[in-house]
Amino acid sequence: MRFLASLLPFAALLLLAPPAAAQPTNPAAGETTVPRLSLPPEFPQIEGYGSVVALPEAGERPRIGGRVVFDTTAAAPAGKVNRGLESAARLVNLYAKEELATARPQIAVILHFNATSAALADAAHARAGEGSNPNRELVEKLLENGVEVWICGQSVVRSGHALSDLLPGIQVAHSAMVFNINRQQDGWACLGVH
Repeated sequence: MRFLASLLPFAALLLLAPPAAAQPTNPAAGETTVPRLSLPPEFPQIEGYGSVVALPEAGERPRIGGRVVFDTTAAAPAGKVNRGLESAARLVNLYAKEELATARPQIAVILHFNATSAALADAAHARAGEGSNPNRELVEKLLENGVEVWICGQSVVRSGHALSDLLPGIQVAHSAMVFNINRQQDGWACLGVH
């Protein structure tokens, strides 16, 4: 208790002192500012989706192999692609950027709950009042690159759709819960996109 009381004068000084790192918001004439450097986004494998940047100094580098499920429940904003599908594309691109495209993890996406509409064909997506499905091209590119795209059958039916309303190539799981349990028992890592 005495220790805390001895810190009070120092705390008061800190509160009264102006911030040491305060920078002027408008530099004076003649002063130069250093622009923030940003790295250009790249799409080494799946063009237009899942941009990555080169980070040669970063730790925890991609390893060969593995298996991962993107457990996706989040809906995308209107007209945007689903974040779980985009994350799967980013992982494909990360490994391609590191020249490990053929040694990357097996990747699966399971869509359920609010993410269900990402799996709908254009006609069903439009019937739901959302226009054509902005995820169609991304799903096609993921499938072409060996990514499994699954939908929770329970979520499809509960949202008032038929299994025939799905985009071609999307596989139907009995439920997302069963899918996740089975995949984890088989050694797959699970990354939640909520």
